[in-house]
Amino acid sequence: MVKIKPLIIFLALLLIVAILPAQPLSLDSCKALALRNNSSVKNAALDVLVAREVQHQVLTKYFPNVSAMAMGYHALNPLIEYGIEDVGNAEIRQLLYNMYAEYGAAMGLPNSISLCEKGIGVGATAVQPVFMGGQIVNGSRLAKLGVQAAELQNELTQEKLLQQVEENYWLVVSLQEKKKTIAQAMVFLDTLHRDVTAAFNAGLVTQNDKLKVVLKQHEMESNMLKVNNGITLATMALCQMVGMEYSEQLYLTDTVGEPLENLQQKDAASAVAGRKETSLLNLNVNAEQLKKKVMIGETLPHLMVGVGGSYGNFVFDRYKFNGLAFAFLKVPLTNWWETAHKIKQQKMVIQKAENDRDDLTHKMELETRQAWNNLEEAANQVELMKATVQDAEVNLQTSNINFQAGMIPVSDLLEAQTIHRQAQDQFIDAKISYKTALLRYQLLTEGR
Repeated sequence: MVKIKPLIIFLALLLIVAILPAQPLSLDSCKALALRNNSSVKNAALDVLVAREVQHQVLTKYFPNVSAMAMGYHALNPLIEYGIEDVGNAEIRQLLYNMYAEYGAAMGLPNSISLCEKGIGVGATAVQPVFMGGQIVNGSRLAKLGVQAAELQNELTQEKLLQQVEENYWLVVSLQEKKKTIAQAMVFLDTLHRDVTAAFNAGLVTQNDKLKVVLKQHEMESNMLKVNNGITLATMALCQMVGMEYSEQLYLTDTVGEPLENLQQKDAASAVAGRKETSLLNLNVNAEQLKKKVMIGETLPHLMVGVGGSYGNFVFDRYKFNGLAFAFLKVPLTNWWETAHKIKQQKMVIQKAENDRDDLTHKMELETRQAWNNLEEAANQVELMKATVQDAEVNLQTSNINFQAGMIPVSDLLEAQTIHRQAQDQFIDAKISYKTALLRYQLLTEGR
């Protein structure tokens, strides 16, 4: 009774799982949840919004810069004060004294004039850039490239996430399939243990044969524990990627299936030309070229025009409105030397960007060809392992018949069972490798 404990535990677990409400999870639903909940995708989408706000900031440079001001002052002493004593010519000063003594004092006039003692006023100005050396135009183009780059990076982030989700999904599926092969092996070993025990009691086999079966059962129990732990961790990782709570009742509905037939190889150069990574490399070169134009704009004249108006009593006590129009021309004379070296430096940066683009383009072509080779090898390995499993099944059946007839020892039967289980596991691994190789090739050639 003790020897059938693993089978009883396994059947009990199956019964518990069957009773509890299950939560099916397909590959498509995992991808949809990941795109909606994953933080890396959310951050990439925010980067796009940030780039658009930068573009909007640059667009404001095309419009006039309007500002308003208000001020007031009250001086302890008038800022401007002029009296008879301040007249430098002695004759004129004496004449003014005589006139003031005769007429001014009687009329209540002061002997000095005070200006700018207190006042308040408001004003506004509007300055319109007319020509800024192309800096505003090229800055706007540069900001537009930033938006395009952020959008491409957002799409790449989504593709990378979907690839990780699918790879992790198939990892869980493969572990679940291996769990089934271990369960089959445990059932086989349980039956074999009963047969060996009966043969041992009849004196047909030795104690060593019986212990070999027991050791193999313990090995399967250990393997089952490892696989269950692996399934739990892989499922937790999958739940984290898709942004959902882990539950022991989760089960994956998709199966690996068979390799696709008539899969066509695509031209590597054309595939690379259509990749988002290539577009990002081109945008990087364009951005460096625009930075060079912005630097050139620093050496060109800058012209701005504007208007202004004010209303207040800054000088006299009475309020008065005044307006003006102005133009501002700035011609850099001494910065051209420094800027010339900056431009030379930027030309080198542009050359480096072009070199990186060409080098990475060639590497991506090699990567695409290697991905096709891996896909072909994976498909071939699936067919080989499929035939190996069939041979291993025949070998196990034959070995079992021969053991029952007493023609081979227990060790040969256990070896046949081990070979059969290993062949099944390798077949599962081959199908999963094909799935991941196919996914990789599709991402490199189709962008999905």
